[in-house]
Amino acid sequence: MCCKSFWKRIISFALALALGLLVVTVLQKKISPTVKPVNIVNEGSGRSGADFGPDDPRNFQGGTLKGSNPASTMPVQILSKPRAIYTDAARLNFTEGKVLLRVTFSANGQIGAISVIDGLPDGLTEQAIAAARGLKFEPARRDGVPYSVTKPVEYTFTIY
Repeated sequence: MCCKSFWKRIISFALALALGLLVVTVLQKKISPTVKPVNIVNEGSGRSGADFGPDDPRNFQGGTLKGSNPASTMPVQILSKPRAIYTDAARLNFTEGKVLLRVTFSANGQIGAISVIDGLPDGLTEQAIAAARGLKFEPARRDGVPYSVTKPVEYTFTIY
């Protein structure tokens, strides 16, 4: 009699645990953030290229620098973009939107300065910055020589 009661409790506990794990897995898939692929935006200031030096990122137009030979210039190439983690506070407050960062891609292959162009509350901006620090990329090159550029990088957070 004692053994039957014990096994009934164990089986009911195991079933409840399995059901709970299934529910958690389904919920995590529904509310996990969606990070869009790399979207590097050309920044235009409305001024002519002659106003900036050749290394200035504001001089960037459609994949090449103004006044340079397109065949000898390669823009920065993102190899991998880590996902930003959705915070618990953002989930509880149903915070969604985009974080736009200005990221410096250094000639030495490292991420340099990161500044916020447009952020979100509940720790999402900080999570986007942390993810951007993990970007892997090929530096921009001019005549085979790497150089630093600063470009906007976007992280999108969506609960669904």
